[in-house]
Amino acid sequence: MVKVSIKRRRAHNSLRLRWIVLLPVLLLIEAFVIYMHIHDVLMVVSLHLNIKLEWIRGLENKCGKLSALSNHDSAKLHFTKLSEKATELGLPLCPEEPQGLIGKLDLVNETSTVDLNDLNANYSFVHFGGSRPTDCYSRTKVAIIVPHRNREHHLRLFLQSIHPIMRRQQLDYRIIVVHQAGVGTFNKAMLLNVGYQEALKREPDIECFIFHDVDLLPEDDRNLYRCSNVPRHLSVGIDKWDYQLPYDALFGGVIAMRKDHFSKVNGYSNEYWGWGAEDDDMYVRILHSCLGLERANYEYAKYRMVYHHSDTKNRLNPYRYTLLVGAADRQRTDGLSSLRYKLKSIEMAPLYVNFTIDVGEPSLNQKMKSFGTGIDIAVSISLLLFMIFITGFACCRSRLPQTMLFTRCSRR
Repeated sequence: MVKVSIKRRRAHNSLRLRWIVLLPVLLLIEAFVIYMHIHDVLMVVSLHLNIKLEWIRGLENKCGKLSALSNHDSAKLHFTKLSEKATELGLPLCPEEPQGLIGKLDLVNETSTVDLNDLNANYSFVHFGGSRPTDCYSRTKVAIIVPHRNREHHLRLFLQSIHPIMRRQQLDYRIIVVHQAGVGTFNKAMLLNVGYQEALKREPDIECFIFHDVDLLPEDDRNLYRCSNVPRHLSVGIDKWDYQLPYDALFGGVIAMRKDHFSKVNGYSNEYWGWGAEDDDMYVRILHSCLGLERANYEYAKYRMVYHHSDTKNRLNPYRYTLLVGAADRQRTDGLSSLRYKLKSIEMAPLYVNFTIDVGEPSLNQKMKSFGTGIDIAVSISLLLFMIFITGFACCRSRLPQTMLFTRCSRR
């Protein structure tokens, strides 16, 4: 009887091969689901934990050291040309450090109403979005590019704040607002590319471009809106993030790039429809082009982010980090070289120049059909949970746990 009982137990706990064979197949399917849909989340976590990703580290190591001598010679030549131009006009060169700066600013209440007519009257020194000093020759000519759609209140607050600062910094500047027409998916990066291109068509002598989010207001006018020998990140500290960088690769908000630098990286990618990662893509392009970058002085480079409601047409792009991984590979073919848009109108307002453009719609490939709705993410998670359930069921049917437990008990 004892032998029969043992045999029955062994038969009951014996492995079922067909279920054992099914287990690795199910595990492979789960691994594929994770790779296709969940690895983006892991990449986001890596960036926000300041973990240097291998593909970024590889770009950094490829470049080596920048030539300090070359940068010095370039700056010296630029200064010589400025001095000659100032002499021709009978003006002194504006000082390196402007004398009329205030420092930390008392910003207006962001809920207050700003009347454009009042601003036009108060800022009579601004014509067609720009101004230049009259008592000295400015050291640089700057275009401030602002992407925009349905943010009229933010735009007025920005104009109210930025014009006096630019005047005190003694800049030859122009504010260029690029407005996306229609109600389709927002493409901030493409708007920035359009602003750069349209500005140079009309004023080829622009040397420095400031790419500026409309909802960021500078808190200190000592943060100079100038370009450097390398791309500069101006919005180092933002109140929303307690004036700290959320992650090392952040290069957005407000950045300054020379005309030749922006051309060298082929501008921004045009592929980021919706919110997220177009700034990180620029970070990769800069590293891939061996330009280097710098952060502005943290003490001065602080901004307030004006609150705004979520834009239903600017949803989180679920494939933003999939695009980001291929940023360096796409750089030559995706950007200024592939820019396509329709210029619908130009408005020469007193305080800014407005370009209204039609950027079209994202391509309807397989990934974009459910773009921005969150349906694809929900389906992916549901599929993964279902696969885990099936795997657990197959594991039980194979009697693998019972067999392992029986073997362990038998040894005892």
